[in-house]
Amino acid sequence: MKRERQAYRHPGVASSACFRKMYDEIDSSTIALEWLDTTLAEVKYQPSMRIYSLIVTFMRAALTSCIVLEGYGCVNTDFKPANILLSGIETGYITAKVGDLGLVVPSGSLFNAQPYAMRAPEVFLGHACAEPSQVWAVAAMLLCWISPGVLGVWDSPHPFINDAWCMAKIKRLFPHWEIPHSDDVEGHSLKAAVDAAKSFSKEVSELQAISPLCEEIRKVEMPRQLRDLLRLMLVVDPVQRPSALSVLASEEFRALEIVTKGLA
Repeated sequence: MKRERQAYRHPGVASSACFRKMYDEIDSSTIALEWLDTTLAEVKYQPSMRIYSLIVTFMRAALTSCIVLEGYGCVNTDFKPANILLSGIETGYITAKVGDLGLVVPSGSLFNAQPYAMRAPEVFLGHACAEPSQVWAVAAMLLCWISPGVLGVWDSPHPFINDAWCMAKIKRLFPHWEIPHSDDVEGHSLKAAVDAAKSFSKEVSELQAISPLCEEIRKVEMPRQLRDLLRLMLVVDPVQRPSALSVLASEEFRALEIVTKGLA
């Protein structure tokens, strides 16, 4: 609650349409927030123009929220479908907003952050969540909503191996991702996780069903422009990953917008 109140004290957060509005701060443990009809977690992906329009709307809201927070040196470490709030999804006037800002923190300050399915590769490897990490999270959120279970702890046989299981899934999707040798990371848990992740990605039968990203996203019906957007954003190297601003300005995002407007 304290972090959420602090986030809304940034003028850009309080005034931006991409965030759920805070109407009142009643006391230290109570705030009044805007109500929307549902969340992305309650909506099932299906190939239709209505859903593609919804994707453009919530992706624009999520990426814009990243840009606003970056202006204050902050990142949102809790992107997930349940925190994308929606109204009007059965109409032509969809509203999408980012809710639950309780895990908005200064960039580079929080380790082991982000929900497992949305956690960036570099965060699994012991780095703090920073601006590139939240761009990954937004894209991973979209991918996991379209194709549940392709990332994260879904079907992990035991909580003790969740980190390794999730890293192995990333390795399956991105075979070129170099998981470091255990000698090159710090901490007993991380050393064990990277070794296990390498083994799981090659040997665990359940994970062999996960194909490289370009193949995986062809298993689900979607427009080429949506595939292009996912490929643009899901870059395992945080240095090479595009910023939220560059994604919004990209040809890929614009092309998806045009498709949803029936102009393609």
